[in-house]
Amino acid sequence: MDDSMGTKATTPKLKTARPEFRLRHVFGGRTKWILLIVLVVLIAFRIALPYIVKSYVNKTLADIPGYPGYIDDVDMDLWRGAYVIKELTIEKVDAKIPVPFFSSKQIDLSIEWSALLHASLVGKIKFIDPRISFVQGPTEKESQNGGGTNFIATIKKLFPLKINRFDVQNGEVHFRNFHSNPKVDIHLDSLFLYASNLTNSKSLSKTLVATVDAKGRVMGTGRLKGHLDIDPYAAQPMFKLDFQVEQVELTTLNNFFDAYASIDVKSGVFQMYSEMAAADGNFTGYVKPLFKDMKILDVSKDIKNPLKLIWQALVAGVAALFTNHSTDVIGTKIPLSGTFKNENIDILSTLGGILKNAFIQALLPGIDRTISLKQVQVK
Repeated sequence: MDDSMGTKATTPKLKTARPEFRLRHVFGGRTKWILLIVLVVLIAFRIALPYIVKSYVNKTLADIPGYPGYIDDVDMDLWRGAYVIKELTIEKVDAKIPVPFFSSKQIDLSIEWSALLHASLVGKIKFIDPRISFVQGPTEKESQNGGGTNFIATIKKLFPLKINRFDVQNGEVHFRNFHSNPKVDIHLDSLFLYASNLTNSKSLSKTLVATVDAKGRVMGTGRLKGHLDIDPYAAQPMFKLDFQVEQVELTTLNNFFDAYASIDVKSGVFQMYSEMAAADGNFTGYVKPLFKDMKILDVSKDIKNPLKLIWQALVAGVAALFTNHSTDVIGTKIPLSGTFKNENIDILSTLGGILKNAFIQALLPGIDRTISLKQVQVK
């Protein structure tokens, strides 16, 4: 185009990015990468966490003196602040005992979120399908009772928070003897137990007293019910306990009777009631066992073994002598008292209770409500 027309040719200028735009672009890209890396690390940690926890739990359980344990798996529930132990087994070391000392299908250890509203960080433990087996054998090595082992210390390693609630769902407790003839298995099943306020805190409860309630089934026929009030942080044991066992069919105990007394019961019902209180190193209470409608001798069946027939006839005669015939109950009330350093079982009162029930006044089933903490507290 001709320049004579008074116009000048101009070269277009290139736009350059402003410095702050370049910085925002660079740092924006870095932030995305950093967030992505952090996300990947968190995901990897979440995937690895159950394996890390499982390894720690198994190492801790393996270090229990005399009773090492192991688990099969661990599940994490971070939203609840919990982890779940699966298939726990604890066995006595170097012992040829066919059942573990303790096992549980699942153990849930979690934070008690409701306590956070009271500015308290505490936890709760729930055992699902736990089973504990006390075993009597001819030697200490062939027996197991968990003695000399601090399982509480192990729980604290696995869950360092203070435990405020403790639940048992569908538990079992066994007393076994694999060496007796016949073998013995006295058991409590369908056990449900609930313990609360174990931290002994008024911020979480209106009282400093912890409570434990339990119910279960005895030998598949009877019922157990118990209640315990306890101060878990008292310098010396301080509690009030009552429990009752009712409607246990005596025939379900025949292996025990045969192994330890060489008798077998043909019919009858066993019941037991107890109260106990302890404070300031002292304790007092009683146990009231009752046998109702107990029949021991059946000549048509026992005639096959003449020696056993004679023994059972003798036992049946003594039982009949001390049975209250208006209630068909033989029983007594066994008083218990003393200090934790020097216990006392009043044998004379126990024998007197049998005579009193038989000839003077029948013992009534039920808890007597005659025991209180005031009886053992030092004034």
